[in-house]
Amino acid sequence: MAAGLLIWCGCTYREKLPQELSCFLRLLEKLDVNFSLLEEEGCCGFPLILSGCWSEARSRAGEVVDRLKGYSTVVAPCPACFRMFREFYPKLGFKTPEVLHSTQFLHALLQNGVLSTDRLKQVRMKVMYHDPCELGRHSGVYEEPRELLSAVPGVTFYEPRFTRERAACCGGGGLLPLYFPTLSVMVASRKLLKEDEIPSDLDAIVTSCPQCILNLRRGVEWIGNEKPLNVKVLSVSQLLERALR
Repeated sequence: MAAGLLIWCGCTYREKLPQELSCFLRLLEKLDVNFSLLEEEGCCGFPLILSGCWSEARSRAGEVVDRLKGYSTVVAPCPACFRMFREFYPKLGFKTPEVLHSTQFLHALLQNGVLSTDRLKQVRMKVMYHDPCELGRHSGVYEEPRELLSAVPGVTFYEPRFTRERAACCGGGGLLPLYFPTLSVMVASRKLLKEDEIPSDLDAIVTSCPQCILNLRRGVEWIGNEKPLNVKVLSVSQLLERALR
């Protein structure tokens, strides 16, 4: 499965969450997955789509597709990049290799025994999985992240009122943090307190989108200014790496 495998890191992971990106790459290395990285990756062009700049997005997509030549599979840990490649590149007239989100790829490794449950040690944590809009509602990926987390011994789940296609947005996408940063953080804090009603004994919010990680952390910090909130925001890969022997 890893033959001709390219990891497309994405701008947000590269520039704002390098530790989380390194965690995902280390996880692959520990699982003996052979992969390549591009020296100069650039942007996939999704912000141009969000801005309505389709002509510029088409130009950018053409540049990116040239860089993807020779790879049979592209794995993107960022749901926005994943959706851009899978949904919008064809609309712009471009073909891509097989494109998977990182949770889909890791789930395949779990299914075929590469990520063996025997290699996962117990991690006693109560977690809530947050469905990113781009990965869930827009791309239909709901079960793979949950099954990955369920494979870790000791992990228990808190299911909020609204999940999967009904999950409350964290306010981190759609360029909202760029244009209305305060509103974006307010959306995240309201989601956690009102829509999700997170319990006091929750250890971590786990998600699979860099924009969600960033904005949920801002929301947790915002809430913490008013009352104590001892909860971490982690990527799926971070929790898996904690568990991997």
